[in-house]
Amino acid sequence: MGKKKAIIISAVATLLLAGGITGGILIINNQQEQPFRLDSEYYAASESIDITKDQYEDLIAQKKSFVVMVDKPDCVTTTSMREYMSGFPGDTQFKYYRMMWEDVSKSSLHEKVKFAPSIAIIHEGTVKAWLDADSDKDVEYYNSAEALQSWIKKYILF
Repeated sequence: MGKKKAIIISAVATLLLAGGITGGILIINNQQEQPFRLDSEYYAASESIDITKDQYEDLIAQKKSFVVMVDKPDCVTTTSMREYMSGFPGDTQFKYYRMMWEDVSKSSLHEKVKFAPSIAIIHEGTVKAWLDADSDKDVEYYNSAEALQSWIKKYILF
């Protein structure tokens, strides 16, 4: 009787552990995939607002939710990205910040964004996602307004 009881207890403990691990993974995955709303002041017609490194750091300290376009004026791809961001349909227009590469390279954003151009999505003061200009996985988002819009909609609710 003692051996059967030990086997049953072991089986139940294994099932509980496996269920807990699976549940934890599902919760983590769901947290990563949940789109969020930007702070209310950013929902309006598409508009870029230039900011400095210090202004960016202040927004981070305030735990704001916003979007930053990393701009490099002498870059052809950056020019296309500017056009894409301003050309979203009315139901997906929003205000976003534009920060020059020189400022980004001196800011905390540079911990994530290593190349320009890029778009960074910040949720409550934390960089949630960014486009990597040096990665093949993000190439499609640099090729059209529709692709860029679909990437942004993975993270932001409109």
